[in-house]
Amino acid sequence: MSGFSDELIGSSGYLREGFAAHYDRYRPRPPEALLDSLLQLARVERAALVVDLGAGTGLSTRAWAGRADRVVGVEPNPAMRAEAERLTDASNVEFAGAFAQDTRLPGGNADVVTCSQSLHWMEPAPTFAEAARLLRPGGVFAAYDYDVIPVCDREVEEAFAALLERRKALRAELRIQRGADRYWKDGHLERIRASGEFGYCREFVLQSVEEGGAERIEGFARSLGLPVAEAHLEQTLRYDELRAVAERVFGDRIVPFRFGYRVRVGIR
Repeated sequence: MSGFSDELIGSSGYLREGFAAHYDRYRPRPPEALLDSLLQLARVERAALVVDLGAGTGLSTRAWAGRADRVVGVEPNPAMRAEAERLTDASNVEFAGAFAQDTRLPGGNADVVTCSQSLHWMEPAPTFAEAARLLRPGGVFAAYDYDVIPVCDREVEEAFAALLERRKALRAELRIQRGADRYWKDGHLERIRASGEFGYCREFVLQSVEEGGAERIEGFARSLGLPVAEAHLEQTLRYDELRAVAERVFGDRIVPFRFGYRVRVGIR
């Protein structure tokens, strides 16, 4: 068991009733160009096996259903994993209740191993070792994250940033640790290189475009989670202020939300 990951799950708020469904509804999906890029780097048109570490509700796992013979999402949070299983109907996609550093899956046959918005929840060294064990020679490990605030409108983005500052202050007040407090996302590539598990490492950037409006931006903000009573979150984070700005700017319009993806890759 990973004590670090287990502690983060307990302090995330992701175990709250109904949270997993909300998360899956409002979080972005990985862009097709990202999946195509990883297959290209792995030198295959279709993967035999993809393993998705820290799969959450399966957003990044289900995306591979049409590009792989078999896809395994590894997720230790039982609430998130249950939602992933509920939402998944592809026969070649399955989920395992395990931690990323000890998946208990056979090694040496995965074309691609991913961590989608999840590597900061894990102890890096044992996770990289497990990813390398799972991969075949030439297989690709990829840790990718999206910028939390989508490009959509200056005023809305500023209101979202202000909410994140209130959230940061609340975490500090309650002494709630994020994984990124210890393992900054900007350090992912350096840690992948330093692990010595991969022969070639690099970073590249992609954009994903989804649609949304006032309801989507508020829902996305609420999907960030905290283990705090809903009433206290409402009072302290003031989601209504973000919603009011978004409604004034967007009205009833649905507009493009542009998410920047930062992809860190290690090839075994």
